[in-house]
Amino acid sequence: MVSLAVTARHPILHFASLAPALIPVLVLLLGLDVYCLVDLARAKSVRNAPKLAWVIVILCVSAPLGAILYLFFGMDRTGTGQHKTSGFSRSAPSAGPPAPPATAGPATTPAALAGGDRTSGAGPVVTTTGLTRNYGGTGLFDVDLAVPRGCVYGLVGLNGAGKTTLLSIIAGTRHADRGSVSLATERRRMAVCPDVPEFDGWLTAAEVVDLSRSLVAPDAGSAAVEAALLAAGLADAAGRRVGGFSRGMLQRLGLACALTGDPELLILDEPTSALDPAGRTEMLALVEAMRGTRTVIFSSHILADVQRVADQVGILRDGRLLYQGGTRELMDDYLTPSWLLRLADREGQVAAALAEQPWVSKVEPAEPGVLRVDATSIEDGERGIPAVVAACGARLVSCEPAAADLEAAFLALTTARVEEAV
Repeated sequence: MVSLAVTARHPILHFASLAPALIPVLVLLLGLDVYCLVDLARAKSVRNAPKLAWVIVILCVSAPLGAILYLFFGMDRTGTGQHKTSGFSRSAPSAGPPAPPATAGPATTPAALAGGDRTSGAGPVVTTTGLTRNYGGTGLFDVDLAVPRGCVYGLVGLNGAGKTTLLSIIAGTRHADRGSVSLATERRRMAVCPDVPEFDGWLTAAEVVDLSRSLVAPDAGSAAVEAALLAAGLADAAGRRVGGFSRGMLQRLGLACALTGDPELLILDEPTSALDPAGRTEMLALVEAMRGTRTVIFSSHILADVQRVADQVGILRDGRLLYQGGTRELMDDYLTPSWLLRLADREGQVAAALAEQPWVSKVEPAEPGVLRVDATSIEDGERGIPAVVAACGARLVSCEPAAADLEAAFLALTTARVEEAV
């Protein structure tokens, strides 16, 4: 009785009597904090806050609350059997390519991201009828669009022509005043990449794409994230925070997010506008590879890009669709295909032979040793001119097209329509 009373009156003695029981608890709490700090140091990225913020939480918030907060809200748990960061393993790199996910899902390799064969089925994928969105004199007016399945459709026009408005209405992010949009695919199989995609700057590229994957293709697995970043040219930047990305890199990241869902219809708004020449080439090559496997609609004011990859083109001016059809047909209809033919000899003989061809509309000297040849179509000129030169036995120095490109056709078309309106 005396010893118990003394212990109760002296807290120090009471704590000393409980110390052996508290030591394991204190060691456990300290070990939990150390484990979280070590994991934080090794992690390439964490969730919901920067690393420094999580260090402060672990050290300054009462134990074990800080460590528990990190375990549940900071540590990335996207993998099984390995600790992963947004689908990218931090274990030793394997000798071969990543294994495909166990569950069936969208394509997860860069080549497969070009799409599977979806060209079967008649009719266009996108059809608009009388589509109108009036912003007080600007916008869209009575646009009838028809996008064939499996094609690369280039939507061209000057700034303010209505390209973004049209794509936004098709995507469902804006409403038309009147008219209709018909899609021959489910909206969940459609992906949109805006001209200036925006992401939280403290996220890494891998985390951004993994978030997109979790929303649109939760069964795809981490391989889809790696493949999408690789296809968009961002594999080396997977662990970088997007706050330091250039506009061109953000456009690539937007495309990577769009590809994770394996879309049947892909809408790209000005995908090359902020890219350098090398980046434009890579982006266009990726778009071109999708022809026949996905349906791609992309807008651009860079006519050379459209001519390179688009087999169908729509031309907008002041909100109205002036032309819709094949790129080659546009140039044939609104241009006189011409070539400058430079010869080393037999210039007169070649000129006489060309003048006799039914597909040649005019032959005349442009300068000494150079003939200007006008043909009825680009195909006739490309096939016929070399054959005539070879038949004459002449030495051909060069054969260059003159103003036979999409830019010239665009200017000819828009000028003709303005003259008709006047």
